Amino acid sequence: MSTQSTIDIGGPVNVVAHGGSGAPILLIHGLGGSHVNWHAVAGPLTEYGTVTAIDLIGFGRTPPAGRLATVQSQRDLVIQYLETHADGPATLIGNSMGGLVSLLVARKAPELVDSLVLVDAALPAARLRIDPTVIKGLIRPLVPVLGARAYEKAMEDPEAYMDEMGKILFVDPSRMPADARRVSVEMATERATMPWVSQAFSEAAKSLFAVLLKRKSFAADVREIQVPALIVQGAQDRLVDVESARWLAAERPDWKLKVFDNVGHVPMLEVPEQFLDVVGSWLSERAAVRS
Repeated sequence: MSTQSTIDIGGPVNVVAHGGSGAPILLIHGLGGSHVNWHAVAGPLTEYGTVTAIDLIGFGRTPPAGRLATVQSQRDLVIQYLETHADGPATLIGNSMGGLVSLLVARKAPELVDSLVLVDAALPAARLRIDPTVIKGLIRPLVPVLGARAYEKAMEDPEAYMDEMGKILFVDPSRMPADARRVSVEMATERATMPWVSQAFSEAAKSLFAVLLKRKSFAADVREIQVPALIVQGAQDRLVDVESARWLAAERPDWKLKVFDNVGHVPMLEVPEQFLDVVGSWLSERAAVRS
C-alpha cells in the first residue's frame, strides 16, 4: 500500500512511499510526468528495497513555490532529499529527464548514490531525426499560450489527451495497464487546473536542451561518474534515439545496456513485466555486491 505525503525541501514536495525494506530506491519521472509514471512497477520493486517516488519541482503535485523547474534545480532537490530522507546511498531509477537528473546527481554527489538505472534517459542526440508528431508535441508546451491551451484540452477531454501522448510515448499504447492509464488520466485532469504547469514545463525543457547541446562537456561529466549504471532503452523510442543510448554505453563500457525491441519511451508502462525482470536482476546484483 502506497502512502502519499508532503515534505519540506525549500518548499512543498510530494513524495509517494511504496514500502519495502533495505536500501533506498528513488523513482524519478520525466518531463511532463509525475509519480504515477511508476504505477505499474513501484509495488513490485519493493522486493528489492525501500521504494519512493518523487514529484519534481513544478510537476505532479509539487508546486514551484518560488523555485525554478530547471534540471539543475531538480538535481539539487534530489540531493537534498537524499541527504535528509534516504537511509544510505540510493539507487536512482530515472526516466527521460529523470534519467538526466539522476546522472547530474551522481556527478555532483556520488556519496549519496549506490547505482543508477537510466530508463530512456534524456541524452545528447546521436543523429538528426525529424519526427513531426514529436516536434508538435514538444514545441506546443514550450510556448506559454499554446502550452496553457494544451493543458486546458487535457481537462476538457483527458482521455483524448492521453491518446495524443500515447502516440509519442508508446509503440503500442494498448499495452499500458488499465489501472496505470486510469491514474495517468486522473493526474492529467488534475494538472490541467494548476496555473504553473506550462511555465514549469518550459523552464525544465529549455534547461534540459541547454545541457544536452553541450555534447563534449556532457560526455566528460559522464566519464567522471563513479557509480555503476544500467541503461534501459526502448528501441523505437521517438523522443530519445536508441543510438544515443548506445553512444552512452560506448562512453561507459563498464555500464550495462539493455535494449527492448518494439518498445517506446516508457518501458515501465509499456512492458512492465519485462522491465521488472531486467531491473530486478540488476537490483539483486547490486544487493549481492553490498552484502
